[in-house]
Amino acid sequence: MPAPTWTRAEFEALPEDLPVRVSLVHGELVPRPRPRPIHQRVARRLATRIEDAAPAAWQVDTDVDVLLDDDETEPVEMAPDIVVYSTDHDPYERPIPADLVTLVVEVVSPSTKRKDRRAHPELYAEAGIRHFWRVETDQLAPAFAIYTYEIDDATGRYVATGVHHDRISVTSPFGLDIELKPVRDH
Repeated sequence: MPAPTWTRAEFEALPEDLPVRVSLVHGELVPRPRPRPIHQRVARRLATRIEDAAPAAWQVDTDVDVLLDDDETEPVEMAPDIVVYSTDHDPYERPIPADLVTLVVEVVSPSTKRKDRRAHPELYAEAGIRHFWRVETDQLAPAFAIYTYEIDDATGRYVATGVHHDRISVTSPFGLDIELKPVRDH
């Protein structure tokens, strides 16, 4: 028997205090594991540094719902670890429409490797989110890296723009220069 298809309205009506975190992918509820403290620490520290560098037109939040596809039969709504989105969106409202998002960041965990490396970037690119960063947080400090991607206008897919270990210095989606040791160190 196939899983029931959820509408966006049904998903939005779910209580915020569910015992399990979920995303809505093509009309299906997908459980998301609870992250480890180090995952949350890295996401929080990186989000703070991005927020400090962001121009006034952008706001930065963690673990907020982004509407990637509003298809009535198979909607897609997910909560990336970090979301940079336009101040045109009211932070009291959810979800954030993908067309107002310029950057999403996923912090890879052991249980989410496959999704964070393959499935999620495809969904973000299909939604037209211009920038995607993937943070690898292996327990071995030298393995820590931020992989940056930008949509290629010709293909609509992400292309790699850099790998950053000790410092991330980029001009797009806006200029920022962040030393990564304070982000990754326990």
